[in-house]
Amino acid sequence: MKKLMLALALTSVATFAADTTITATMQLMEKGMEQVQKGFMYNSKQDIMQGIETLQNSDAIFKKVDVTTFIPNNKKVRVTQNITDNLGEDLVILKKAIENNEFTTATEKYGKVLNDCVACHTTIRGW
Repeated sequence: MKKLMLALALTSVATFAADTTITATMQLMEKGMEQVQKGFMYNSKQDIMQGIETLQNSDAIFKKVDVTTFIPNNKKVRVTQNITDNLGEDLVILKKAIENNEFTTATEKYGKVLNDCVACHTTIRGW
């Protein structure tokens, strides 16, 4: 009985930790998106670059999370992994566009990054 209680407690802690990681990571992603958008609005290359860095760091964290703990469907897991791979690539392209002062291209790429976010949320939340 004690072993069963211990196993349940450890499972609960692991699930809570994964959920906390997801929540914290999504909050970081939101912060990064806001900072990039603010950078565009106020012509601040520094804000855009910091926002991209925040997004890249949070994407790296998300890639380490076992998404099967909150996505029961294997098809959704694969779709989510593809989207996060796309997000990583899109962030690299966005960063290069900013570095090259190609702001029109950069805003298009920011739209692609936003589309990656919405696509993932659509898959996970069933919008």
